[in-house]
Amino acid sequence: MHPLGKIFLYVAAVLLSGALAAPQAWNLIHLLPADLFHGFAGQVQGMPFHRYFSRSLQVSAIILLLPLLRSLRIRSLREFGLLPNPRPWKDLGIGLIAGCFCMGLLMPLLLGFGFYVPKPEAFSLMTHALPRILSTAVAVALLEEFLFRGVLLGFFRQVMLAPVAVIASALIFASVHFLHFSSPSSADLAPSWWSGFEMFGGIGRSLPPFGIFFWAFSTLFVAGLILGWLTVRTASLYPSIGLHAIWILGQQLFNKGALYQVTPPGGLLPLIGPSQCSGMVPVGILPLLCLILAGSLAILLLRKRARPPEFI
Repeated sequence: MHPLGKIFLYVAAVLLSGALAAPQAWNLIHLLPADLFHGFAGQVQGMPFHRYFSRSLQVSAIILLLPLLRSLRIRSLREFGLLPNPRPWKDLGIGLIAGCFCMGLLMPLLLGFGFYVPKPEAFSLMTHALPRILSTAVAVALLEEFLFRGVLLGFFRQVMLAPVAVIASALIFASVHFLHFSSPSSADLAPSWWSGFEMFGGIGRSLPPFGIFFWAFSTLFVAGLILGWLTVRTASLYPSIGLHAIWILGQQLFNKGALYQVTPPGGLLPLIGPSQCSGMVPVGILPLLCLILAGSLAILLLRKRARPPEFI
């Protein structure tokens, strides 16, 4: 079978297994005591069904990836352009520093110009949510960087020049974030075995207005370019994981402790708009500039780094 046919079957298998697994995951989680793991189980139980569906798709993608790689005769990450990293902690630190610079620049600007105002007891809200947000940031960064910059970018680099592959993977990375899944009302209470398949009918149904969508997509696309470049430049995932994790951690903590107060929400576009994609993606020229500056800092920190053989 042609490699593209194998990839198509892989995608179909991921969708099928994710749709079937999501109701079972919901039922298993709701069998646990709500106070288990210091109340974390109760927080997960309170999530809408579409969150279970999204996570089931991600887990299915990872589990089914090994058979796909074997069928394509891909034996090592080296074939994806990823090499053994002699300085993993240093590269991870570069990503963390660039991410902290971005968040440290963006948040004071959002508060200083009055686009956001602190919520009552903001510090308490952020402190209480920190363990959950931190674990989410780490898990999502590891998962998405492996899938998008490790596997997807690696596939593209086998058939494209590295710059084109980075652009293509960034476009898919940005697009996937707008595949919203809308839960049927009945699925939120007691999903049936077919509830996962009902999610497909809600894909893209709740897109934001075009102006907000354009700037949110632009932010995600530029983020994908930066993360992809870091992966190609270092031949590893460490800097992109660090940068991605800090972006998620900073934005979710900020949205937990601050409230967007521009009326109407898109009234100050293109300068600033309300966060999109579950509050993790800031919108507008101002966040985009902070993102670009963070990427520039990462480039500066890597200026003396020897280029890997596959870097183009």
